[in-house]
Amino acid sequence: GLGAREDSTALYNEGSSLALKGDIDGAIEIFKRAVEASPYYCLAHYGLGKAYLYKKGGIDDAVRHLKRSVELDRRLARGYFYLGMAYLLKQKYIAALHAFKQAYDNDSDFIEALYNMAVVYDQMDKNYEAVYYYRRYYNLQRKEESDSFF
Repeated sequence: GLGAREDSTALYNEGSSLALKGDIDGAIEIFKRAVEASPYYCLAHYGLGKAYLYKKGGIDDAVRHLKRSVELDRRLARGYFYLGMAYLLKQKYIAALHAFKQAYDNDSDFIEALYNMAVVYDQMDKNYEAVYYYRRYYNLQRKEESDSFF
């Protein structure tokens, strides 16, 4: 029969709460339920993918779910950011650069993406590009700090 479906947003919030408390295994189980309840809910895939980043041996699952999250919402900057992190951990540097760039393009306040682009270029021994992105990050970080003073 038709039973009541679980509320995927409530499940996402519960999974996020567990993850923040350090219960990654519990968070993964809750995020899996959110994905089952709503397979097209980008935040369910995002939460699951991000949680897998913290799980030993979970990088491939992280990539799969983070890719799905940004397929479902092309503007999800944080999804691209953590997809970039997953690719960086897999040493897929070109894919990581594209993901970090998309994160920053979607949200220019996400300046950490610039820093991570510099890190990727460092890993690729592309010093000119690394310095360029470190400087962009540093200048924006300084501007952000100066704007916060009264």
